[in-house]
Amino acid sequence: MADQSAHMEQFEEAKTLHNKGVDGDKKAVVKANEMLLKLRETHPDNALIEAYYGSTLVLLGRDAVKILERVDKAEEGLDVLNRAVSLDSNNKEIRMLRGNICVRLPESFFQCSETAIEDFTFLLNHYKKNSNYLTSNQVREVLRNLSQAYQNAGKPDKANSVLQRLKQLELKQKKS
Repeated sequence: MADQSAHMEQFEEAKTLHNKGVDGDKKAVVKANEMLLKLRETHPDNALIEAYYGSTLVLLGRDAVKILERVDKAEEGLDVLNRAVSLDSNNKEIRMLRGNICVRLPESFFQCSETAIEDFTFLLNHYKKNSNYLTSNQVREVLRNLSQAYQNAGKPDKANSVLQRLKQLELKQKKS
């Protein structure tokens, strides 16, 4: 049991480092990746560890100097994120991670806007069923990202429709 607790502490530390990496801390990305790689060895079927590991690979790609390394790391990270979704397709955190990554990668190279659309739509559908599923900030973020994913996928009408939804939501929240 103590071993499990230590692993959870390591995972939480790795997530903190991951989030610093998302904000631009390259050293934090490297450290998070190393920690998650070790955790992955001891927990090979833990979807959340898998997802964060995949995300760190994409971040390593973002920070790489050589263009081929950038592409290779991003593709490897996407493969790992897809595996994480296949391990636990209903996990909100995993869907949020993959969607956020897919919407930010260049569509011309990675063609993953449809995956982002799938993830953000999944999240919004669950939110429709349970209004506690996402916070109001998360709903706004998901709608903004969904609109961007539609734009990236060459579907400007759908992008504008989602933006209208976002504006209506923001107006409604200002009134309350």
